[in-house]
Amino acid sequence: MNAFRGFFEKLYPVLCVFTSRYIKNREQCEDIAQEVLLLYWERRDRFDHLFQVKSFLFVSARNRSLNLIKREKVNRDFLRDSHVGSDDFYEGNVIEQDTYLLVRQAIEELPPRARTVIKLAMDGLTNPEIAREMNISAETVHTLKKTAYRKLRERLQDLYVIFLFSI
Repeated sequence: MNAFRGFFEKLYPVLCVFTSRYIKNREQCEDIAQEVLLLYWERRDRFDHLFQVKSFLFVSARNRSLNLIKREKVNRDFLRDSHVGSDDFYEGNVIEQDTYLLVRQAIEELPPRARTVIKLAMDGLTNPEIAREMNISAETVHTLKKTAYRKLRERLQDLYVIFLFSI
């Protein structure tokens, strides 16, 4: 069960963000992400490679999202937008979600205080607000942020190469 929990915690947010490109209802996005992850877990013995797993997850999430849109006719204008079902739209979103996952993993690998500073900054808090929240000086926030950004740049430097080959 711990293996499933780790798998779920890693990919659930990514699939939620991915499905939100199709569906604007957060609960429906979460339902689809859960269904797709459970479906994969039940069939996990059928997959040999990570690429098969990713393909299965994203294609299943896309198809379920599109089926939900069609079935409920939530947003007719959204369906009429021809790029939604296109391969370019799909591929672009898969690349975006992979990038999101890599950045999220890199942030999780930061030391605890640096990780907290980065997450609060990503939530839109300023350095003084972060300092108050964490009960540290604004200068400490600045130093932690500077160190965290340097570590993130080092960790994610190869991401640029990935983008070149995926375009």
